[in-house]
Amino acid sequence: MANHSRPDFVVDGLLHPHQAAQFTALCTTTSADELAGLRLRVRVHLAEVEALARADDRVDVEMARCIAKVLGPLLDEPDSWDAEQRALLRGAVEYFHLSEDHRSDLTDWFGFDDDARVTNAVTQALGRTDLTIILS
Repeated sequence: MANHSRPDFVVDGLLHPHQAAQFTALCTTTSADELAGLRLRVRVHLAEVEALARADDRVDVEMARCIAKVLGPLLDEPDSWDAEQRALLRGAVEYFHLSEDHRSDLTDWFGFDDDARVTNAVTQALGRTDLTIILS
């Protein structure tokens, strides 16, 4: 991968080393067709999170919605991204799908914050800083 798109470079300093290693491992070769199919994976995961949030107020469903809202448009343009960029997008989707990463997404008020940091790093690498998620 070119330096600007290397997964470890994209998240360097933004994540704990263990989180960065998880993200990097998830950035796998992805075709444009596969990338388009990941949109459904994001929607399904968000629906699952929304259902769980109705029963547990510790789930930060609003942050999950923000992440899905950012990933959606990027996944809807699979032919706009080269192989390195598609791998980064796949990594962001797969990281979002992980419930047990740095903090549990489903039992910690701040569980999706690391997912948002990954998403922000990827949007920056893709030149789409207009999609940056504001973290408090």
